[in-house]
Amino acid sequence: MTRALPLAAVAIVLFALFVFIGLRVSKRPLSRIDAKAVFFRGQFTPIAVLFALSGRSPAMTAFCILSIATFAALRMSLVMPLMMTLSQIVSQMIVEFAKTRFRRLRPDYWLVGREAGHSYPSGHSATAIVFFTGWAVIAAHEIPASWAAALAAALLALWGLGIMWSRLALGAHYLSDVAGGALFGGAWLCAVFTLSGHFYGFLRLPG
Repeated sequence: MTRALPLAAVAIVLFALFVFIGLRVSKRPLSRIDAKAVFFRGQFTPIAVLFALSGRSPAMTAFCILSIATFAALRMSLVMPLMMTLSQIVSQMIVEFAKTRFRRLRPDYWLVGREAGHSYPSGHSATAIVFFTGWAVIAAHEIPASWAAALAAALLALWGLGIMWSRLALGAHYLSDVAGGALFGGAWLCAVFTLSGHFYGFLRLPG
């Protein structure tokens, strides 16, 4: 339990940064960093669309069902995939609520389609951390073979980064939106792993 306290502290710090950035971007003009980040716009658009689609509800629903079905087929405990599925659902509900609080307008440039709702934080970025990075951490801890664990964790983490990059490449979000989503996702993931270690013994830090 003593090792879980730093993880909880990290969650608090990340969430505080998430709120701080949200308050700044919702009340001030576009920052220089956000303005310069348009450099990413239009890069490898077809690949960006693929990453963006993988972070939307239909794909995430399929991923969650597949993870539960795989654990069931292998006769493994369903607590972990159910925990990650619930974590993803609840975190996105909170993100949508946060968007209505910060009320930041979306960028006025779009390359593919146009999405409803406000801009801060990026729900895709939160998903990239909560779900893809979350499963990367689980893979690193739970897969017996070290090389397989490293490969799975790396692929999941890289895919999460691809999802975050896609929001800039498609002009769907500002850089600060992506950063805010990542901060919230990191805070949420730290909180989930702290609670899961406390109640179920998953992912306990050694010592």
